[in-house]
Amino acid sequence: RKYNLGVIIDLHAAPGSQNPFEHSSSKDGSQDWGTTDTNIAQTVQVVDFLASRYAKSPSLLAVELMNEPLAPGVSLESLKTYYRDGYNAVRKHSSDAYVIMSNRLSSPDPTEFLGLAGGLPGSVIDVHYYALFNNMFDTFTVQQNIDFIKTNYSSDLSIVTRENGPLTFVGNCNYSLLVLESPFFGTLIKIYHVTCFP
Repeated sequence: RKYNLGVIIDLHAAPGSQNPFEHSSSKDGSQDWGTTDTNIAQTVQVVDFLASRYAKSPSLLAVELMNEPLAPGVSLESLKTYYRDGYNAVRKHSSDAYVIMSNRLSSPDPTEFLGLAGGLPGSVIDVHYYALFNNMFDTFTVQQNIDFIKTNYSSDLSIVTRENGPLTFVGNCNYSLLVLESPFFGTLIKIYHVTCFP
């Protein structure tokens, strides 16, 4: 409150794990979220609890329903069902917090949630870009990185950012420290500025 910061509650670890990575509660590489109605319902209960607990805080900006569900392990239909139910759980407690829906990692269609989110006021689509883990960037100069971002990521964002559609949020954008200490970082800010919350 002192610094007037907005807080995003981001559910990183769903029951059963929405991806096989350690940051989503998987200890053994398993991915079982969405395979049963039970773990979907448990996840909605967690979101309901978090929304009820923090809805009255003036710092609450948004609730992200799930971080990085991985396709094809998390099916589109189970995630759409969860996103509708999770959205309703947040709206039970807050009419003005944004509700963020993460695109599925490895999905061939970055627009798969635009229809759903477009019909739910205050919804936001979260996209992630991971250049840090792509060897292609190892040999790029700073200028080549800038050119790649301008050409590719701004084009990617234009696909999911629609007039009168849901907001778009770049929740993760990972680059090496060497690149972030260069003029490249300013280019990222300029391109991703369109994805900032009002």
